[in-house]
Amino acid sequence: MNLHEMAMQGPAGQGAGAAAPGGKTPASAEQQAQFDMILGRARQLLGESAREWRAAMDIDPAGAAVRFGTATLRFLAMESEKAGQPVDPAVLLHAGVQFVKDVAGLANDAGLVPDDQLEPFLQRVMQESIAEYMRLDADAGLMPPTRGAAPRRPPPPGTGPQTAHGAHVALPQGGVQ
Repeated sequence: MNLHEMAMQGPAGQGAGAAAPGGKTPASAEQQAQFDMILGRARQLLGESAREWRAAMDIDPAGAAVRFGTATLRFLAMESEKAGQPVDPAVLLHAGVQFVKDVAGLANDAGLVPDDQLEPFLQRVMQESIAEYMRLDADAGLMPPTRGAAPRRPPPPGTGPQTAHGAHVALPQGGVQ
């Protein structure tokens, strides 16, 4: 369920933050605005790097989705934080889920992920993306490294996310628009 659907749930007049039926809390207007901005920019960056993205997807659809998607959302979250507008973690998670669904749809339309493999693809990409995001945060010193994980060196600043075949995807400089 995306944040828009969460916001639409519950009886009319129910305030933001109040639990909707089923124990779910609807999104606030601020959360919805963050969600729309993050997802919109992620989709824009995907479109701007379509050739690199497609080449990486041809080689390893799930790996490309994990690397590019995680790097894109992390970049956008970090830029928002630098601008003094940190992204709510729930918003980031929901935007990530929707972005993975978008990528799965593109991979399916391109014939890279067959219909009967969509659900396993979504599950794999979500699990690996969350783990990759945590590893990147640990590498940046934002959280302790996971047990047994070999330390990884972060890429040089400004190099952008890598595609599945190791090529860097350029991300715009100057913050989130």
